[in-house]
Amino acid sequence: MTNNTEQVCDENKISDDTQPDNLFDTEQIEKKIDEVSSLFNKLSDTIDTLGKWSESTIQVFFMELLRSVNASKQFLLCQVLFIPLLILFVFSTCIAVGIVFYSLTGQLLIGVGTFLLSMIAVLSALAYWQKRLMKMIGFTETIAQIKEGVDVVSKASKSLD
Repeated sequence: MTNNTEQVCDENKISDDTQPDNLFDTEQIEKKIDEVSSLFNKLSDTIDTLGKWSESTIQVFFMELLRSVNASKQFLLCQVLFIPLLILFVFSTCIAVGIVFYSLTGQLLIGVGTFLLSMIAVLSALAYWQKRLMKMIGFTETIAQIKEGVDVVSKASKSLD
């Protein structure tokens, strides 16, 4: 046979003029790693923020609980004072009406009127204090902070999408 060029067909042999396809493009890998790292950082920040928020919410809850307990104690004390004074007021009014009709002249009427006005002032002060205490019973700040926290968490979760 003559010098014929034989073509070599070897699947395992790489020819010198073609480069293999680079299956692992380093730029794309670094980009994906940065994206994953960024997501983990955002998640870590969100978890830290959520932890701080929950801690402050618990503090607000206990603060409001103590305030509510103290206001409830004072409210009960006012109720204990209010009921007998109300009974005494009604009784005093009845006595005053009797005395007024008995003695339509002068000095005794001024004394009874002063007594009635002082009882009205005491009852009015107790009623005002009870209204004030009733406003302090409850967990309005805790509920507001929980609503705010839920809004922040939902916005943070939407930003991660």
